Amino acid sequence: MPTPSPSATFSANERRIVHFTGFGHAATHYVELVYPTLAVGLAAETGLPLTEVLAWSFAGYLLFGLGALPAGIVADHFGARPVILFGLMGSGLSATLASFVPTGWPIALCLAGIGVSASCYHPAGTGLLSKAVAARGRALGINGIYGNAGIALAPLITALLSEKLGWRATFALTGGVLLVATAVFSRIAFLEPERAAASPNAPQQDSHSTSSNLGLFPFLAVCFTATLGGFMYRANTVAQPALFASEIDFIGYGAAASGAMLVGLVGQYLGGLAADRWELRGSYLFFHAASLPLLVAIASTTGVSLLLTSALYVFFALGMQPIENSLFAALTPERWRSTAYGIKFTLTFGIGSTAVWLVYEVARNDGWPAVYWALVGFGIALIAGIGGLYALTRGHAIRNQ
Repeated sequence: MPTPSPSATFSANERRIVHFTGFGHAATHYVELVYPTLAVGLAAETGLPLTEVLAWSFAGYLLFGLGALPAGIVADHFGARPVILFGLMGSGLSATLASFVPTGWPIALCLAGIGVSASCYHPAGTGLLSKAVAARGRALGINGIYGNAGIALAPLITALLSEKLGWRATFALTGGVLLVATAVFSRIAFLEPERAAASPNAPQQDSHSTSSNLGLFPFLAVCFTATLGGFMYRANTVAQPALFASEIDFIGYGAAASGAMLVGLVGQYLGGLAADRWELRGSYLFFHAASLPLLVAIASTTGVSLLLTSALYVFFALGMQPIENSLFAALTPERWRSTAYGIKFTLTFGIGSTAVWLVYEVARNDGWPAVYWALVGFGIALIAGIGGLYALTRGHAIRNQ
């Protein structure tokens, strides 16, 4: 398949796929990130330490990762659409149920329901985009914008609702709106690649593609770097509202977290354009290397400086995602694409869920800024992993095809 231009237009079917998967991405990240902000008010109401209340989310974040591989396998065999819709409905029902149950383990159980349901989207949706849309990097960048909109809006809307209505009503409203919106978006009709093989815009697997030449080890190297990136992502999303609540006093912590995350919208789009225009390994290294000094700045600043450096960190940390997803697509055959993404998201979100415990232990003993000093070490290891990818693929350029 020829390399698409970043300005390539989408076909009508591709546009429907981009917007359907975009809704799924936004809704998935919104519902899975309601709790870190809601936990601030829940801790105040129950009198429990915030670190303990946040720890109730561990099982949910673990299942958010562990469910990705089976979801990817099912999507490769039966199609992405039913897997995505099943996950969104399950997330909405679990959030609604959380509004009725007592605090403690029943809340943790509902969060586990959200986690296992939300695990369906990423392997199915990302796999569908990588197979069905010719301008892969641009499509993944737009999909990332949708997802980052969910990430950015979750803390702001959740903080506003919980302050006005309380945490139970916030859970109920979140679940109810998600169920209704899913019913509406389920009416979008499109053809998946298996049913649209004749479409001239559908990407075709090239027998001389990167994936057929480089073998298993480069794929494993990207799995390693993606796992570290997923750990850092989860640590930041869990710690950021609490860090802002303690270190920023000129704006509400929910608005501050949303403002920082909104900057990631630009990063996602530019990362998608970079994935289609430039060699993937170099782009991947640039985005990660740029984010490393910003972690140091987050750990060292307060107030306006903290908010600005956090926003810049999100720009690079989320902007690299279309590039990373393009690397996975370039290194795997199309027929196993959703399964490959299932492996990726099982690692990034499953192992990444253990970041909840890192945040818990480090923040309890040394304070919230210390969490970001710890993440500097993970960032250095990640960049070393990209160096390993370069060594394993020496002499080969890896590009979107």
